[in-house]
Amino acid sequence: MANTFNNEFTHLTLATQAVYTAPAATGNIAIVLLAQATNIASGAQAVTLCVYTSGAKETELVLNLSVPEKAAVGLIAGKLVLKAGQSLYANSSAGSLIDMNISVLEIT
Repeated sequence: MANTFNNEFTHLTLATQAVYTAPAATGNIAIVLLAQATNIASGAQAVTLCVYTSGAKETELVLNLSVPEKAAVGLIAGKLVLKAGQSLYANSSAGSLIDMNISVLEIT
C-alpha cells in the first residue's frame, strides 16, 4: 500500500461542485486531514460541504456555515475517511469569494 499526501485548492461558486474525489480503485481510501474555507471578500459568506457517493448526496457535513469577512474556518472536526469513489462537494453563497483547501492522505 502506498501513502500519498495530496492538496486540492479551488474557488467555490454558487453551483455545487466536486472539490475532491477519493481514488476510485476498490480498497482505496482517503483520510481528509483538513477542509478549510477562506473568505477572500468583504462581508460574511456561507459555505456548504457534503459527501457524495456515485453522484448522490450522502450527507451534509456543514450547511450554510458563515465564514466571516477575511477569515478562514475549518469545515470538519478531526479526520474524515472517504471510501473509494466518494467525493466532497461544496458551494458558497457567492461565486469566487471563498477559497477552499482540502488536504488528504490517500492510501492506495
